[in-house]
Amino acid sequence: MKSVLIPGLLAALMTLLSACSQTPPAPAPDYLLPGASHSGHTPLRIHVTLASYLEQGGIVLQLSNTELHVARQHRWAEPLGSQLQRALAATLASQATLPEQGKLALQISRFQGVQNDEGDVAMITGTWQFSAEEQTRQGKIDWQGPINGEGYAALVEALDQGWQEVGRAITLALK
Repeated sequence: MKSVLIPGLLAALMTLLSACSQTPPAPAPDYLLPGASHSGHTPLRIHVTLASYLEQGGIVLQLSNTELHVARQHRWAEPLGSQLQRALAATLASQATLPEQGKLALQISRFQGVQNDEGDVAMITGTWQFSAEEQTRQGKIDWQGPINGEGYAALVEALDQGWQEVGRAITLALK
């Protein structure tokens, strides 16, 4: 009886140990906009509001006019709105002329990759409004640019470049 029980237990133990020794797949990286790592001080109060699907934490790909894919594994390392606010502050701070005070409110409706027949692009759309004591200005955000490379890292780089261009365009409109 012992001779039958011991080999069976050893086989079960070896199976358990071999299952535990396999390395699980490495998790996908989290992403930060490169511009969000720069610091900058601006006298403007900046507030960024995102479309609700952009607040889910995953990087968004638009697959067709009606389909969106919010990545489950390729995620923003911190809330996207915070990154956009910090990156915009850095871009605005690097510009020479800005109003002394005021509030800049942005409504972002798209901040994503888009797959289409002509090639994948990065897209940013929305609106902005600046208000100060005696003035109000507003404008549209409508940026689209190529994704140079493949993968989520290339998309993040393209979106960051686009966000910096959006910041420079807003600066020009506020002059």
